[in-house]
Amino acid sequence: MELYDTLQICLLAVVSRYPEHVVDMNEVVLGQQELGAGGWLAIDMIEHLATTRPELLEATAHMEVNPQKSEIYLLDYTEEQPAFIVHCRGKLPGCQGNAEKRRITGALLAGGASV
Repeated sequence: MELYDTLQICLLAVVSRYPEHVVDMNEVVLGQQELGAGGWLAIDMIEHLATTRPELLEATAHMEVNPQKSEIYLLDYTEEQPAFIVHCRGKLPGCQGNAEKRRITGALLAGGASV
């Protein structure tokens, strides 16, 4: 599967075509992610990016899913490194939850570390 469209449309295509999936952000391309880069569902990632970096959702993207790779490139940023890695076949890494769950877990971990 190959798609050239906005990042939001590419992520929605992942949701539609691969109900069992996990998406990781590439922090080399996108910078450090406060709530973590790995273990997102595409729909949760859309919600998170809509509040934190809405311009990314409208960025031109190229999604490529084939037996060798499952990646999304943001063409305005770099065509050499994927901005997102899509896990949609075989054994999938664990989902870490949506932004709200990540904030709660982070707060609990931070609170527990200071006790």
